[in-house]
Amino acid sequence: MRALIVDDSRVLRMHLGEMLRLMGWKTEEAKNGRLALERLRVDRGFQLVLMDVNMPEMNGIECVCRVRSELSELDLKLMMVSTEADSCLIEELLANGVDEYLMKPFTHENLQAKLQLMSLPVRA
Repeated sequence: MRALIVDDSRVLRMHLGEMLRLMGWKTEEAKNGRLALERLRVDRGFQLVLMDVNMPEMNGIECVCRVRSELSELDLKLMMVSTEADSCLIEELLANGVDEYLMKPFTHENLQAKLQLMSLPVRA
């Protein structure tokens, strides 16, 4: 299983990557939504994208909308990982194709629970 981690923070990309690898995932990274969309257009082998909301060049909201409209044939789970706590924003994201929302800061257990909610495999 492969995941694309999209965040402008290199530290968070590394942290999420370590957690996912411990759960049996292979990971790749992109530092903004534009680069993530380019990667997904070329490489259709991802099962999961974990994405921040606030990023330069293309934010997570725009990227999610474009992935769902331009790459709708992909069987791809999208999880937003953000500090944003606004319930209206979270509802908008879920309405636009986000499968789950994970609040920062989070634990290994929080991430594992969200993956399980999406019926994605995790190694204990």
